[in-house]
Amino acid sequence: MSFSGWLHDKKAVLLVCFAGALFFSVLLWLFGLEIGEIFLLWLCFLFIAAGLLLWNYLSLRRRFLHFRAVMDELDRKYLFAEITDVPTSEWEKAYFELMKTALKDMTDEVSQANRLSREYREFIEQWIHEMKVPVTGIQLLCENNKSDAARKILAQTELISQGVERVLFYARLGNVEKDYLVKEVSLRACVMEVLAQNRQFLIQNDVCVHTERLSGTVYSDQKWLQFILNQIIINSVKYQSSQPLVIDVTTKEQENYVTLSITDNGIGIRESELGRVFDKGFVGSNGRAGKNSTGIGLYLCDQLCSRLGIGIEIKSRAGEYTTVLLHFPKSEFLKV
Repeated sequence: MSFSGWLHDKKAVLLVCFAGALFFSVLLWLFGLEIGEIFLLWLCFLFIAAGLLLWNYLSLRRRFLHFRAVMDELDRKYLFAEITDVPTSEWEKAYFELMKTALKDMTDEVSQANRLSREYREFIEQWIHEMKVPVTGIQLLCENNKSDAARKILAQTELISQGVERVLFYARLGNVEKDYLVKEVSLRACVMEVLAQNRQFLIQNDVCVHTERLSGTVYSDQKWLQFILNQIIINSVKYQSSQPLVIDVTTKEQENYVTLSITDNGIGIRESELGRVFDKGFVGSNGRAGKNSTGIGLYLCDQLCSRLGIGIEIKSRAGEYTTVLLHFPKSEFLKV
């Protein structure tokens, strides 16, 4: 709160005071008062007025700085009206009452929105678990009936299962920290489990996966890591080129981290789009070319990697290859 701004707000009062002083000065002069005496009265008036104005400004400024300090110390700013001290004037009291009413209405709205969001998330999670039962049943029926039609159905069922899992992970994204367990995980075992889950889908698309240079262990949550790997591998299959798809999965030990690299010889990504592939809903030119992209898979991967402390980056060249790099940090504390 600047003095010039505060003074500008008081201009109406100042003009009235000046006009009143001028009027009484003319009136006193008409009654025969000397100019020198009128000038002395003007000096006294200006001194008193300036003192009152300065005192009022400093009082308001001190009060404002106190409110600012209280606000800065609060983690939940909307509790300001409840936390701050008792109003010192009738104007403050009326203003704080209005503020409390507005903030109470706002907290009620937020509580209602949170409740609806929680109920919706719980419904989605319940629905997903219910859908897993028939999907598992279809998979068992197909595995017990070895035929070309059964294998095709099984491949599509794997896609349905992946879509259901994607919805579940998206619904739990806001509370991921409550649902993960960091422990030592074998990267090879993790990747092989993901490949097994998508076995028929990979076979139907003639995918060749090389894992000869895959080894090592990292500290992460196995379930969330498998979901991330699943999204990356499915994207590789979805965006394959006309030539047979080859996916090369390797690991490399660095000084401070372990890098898991997943490279495919698919259609690649344009250089101008690489910076946006993790944006929610971004499908790019490949997705708009009829690949049924939703722009959610890589977004979820990026969000989960951020929460798990995993670095993720993508390197690609259009028409040649795409490489997804996952950087797992090393820490002696995790080995305790």
